[in-house]
Amino acid sequence: MISRKLSPALGAEIRGIDFSQPLSSQTRDDIIGLLSEHQLLVFPGQRLSCEQQVAACRDFGELEPHPMTTNTSSFPEMTIVSNVTTDGKPVGYPTPPFELWHSDLCYLEHPAKMTFFYAESVPDAHGDTWFANMFAAYETLPDELKSAIDGRNAIFSLDSSLVKRCRKIGFDLNIAEDDFKPTVSHPAVRTHPHTRRRSIFVNWAHTDRIEGYSHEESDEILDRIFAHCRNEDFIYRHRYTNEDLVIWDNASLIHTNSPNPPVGNRIMRRVMVSGPKPFYQ
Repeated sequence: MISRKLSPALGAEIRGIDFSQPLSSQTRDDIIGLLSEHQLLVFPGQRLSCEQQVAACRDFGELEPHPMTTNTSSFPEMTIVSNVTTDGKPVGYPTPPFELWHSDLCYLEHPAKMTFFYAESVPDAHGDTWFANMFAAYETLPDELKSAIDGRNAIFSLDSSLVKRCRKIGFDLNIAEDDFKPTVSHPAVRTHPHTRRRSIFVNWAHTDRIEGYSHEESDEILDRIFAHCRNEDFIYRHRYTNEDLVIWDNASLIHTNSPNPPVGNRIMRRVMVSGPKPFYQ
């Protein structure tokens, strides 16, 4: 079923599956197994309507809409990510002009386990997504940093951590503290529910601090971890082709948009499947 590996770090291209048709239970189980092994799967040439994409995702669990993005009226589980405007209004959620490393919905009690990202319209240049392997990042983390986060929890937030880090790089999101969403506590290092491998779960965009340290101590530890996670050996950059369906495992990957603005129209459709509460063992 695997056509080819995408990089030494992670990812595989898969052909021979049509997501516009109902999947057998065996095919679904095969996809879950391949995702656990490769962390990211690319299925080229998938001609999917919004309805077909949502239906395919439902085969893998309960769907979880993003709390702060533009939804299509007919499909509330789906988020449009786009730089296109119609009558002066954006048709979807635009990507920011800087790297935004994160794991989807990590600030919820039950983060997304899988993200289904469909390329409806790909720009002429840029618009890539970068992925980083957090299994490899954890396994190569210096012992000093491992001991600093193993078994500890961290505070995750949708907005307060993002506001703080964006200010550090000179970008003000203009979100008032009174409007911050509730935070949640998760393990800084999580154990994968299928493979039982450990991965770094803290991330640049949505981790506010590590519990048990002062804010200054936590910031110093997190800055070192984030720098480590951006090692090129862990990263795969996916250049989309129209009708790509990309599925990734949020328990073991972080990802970011390319900081370079797309050249041309970019319309992507995102659906996320809710997962279990993260744990460490």
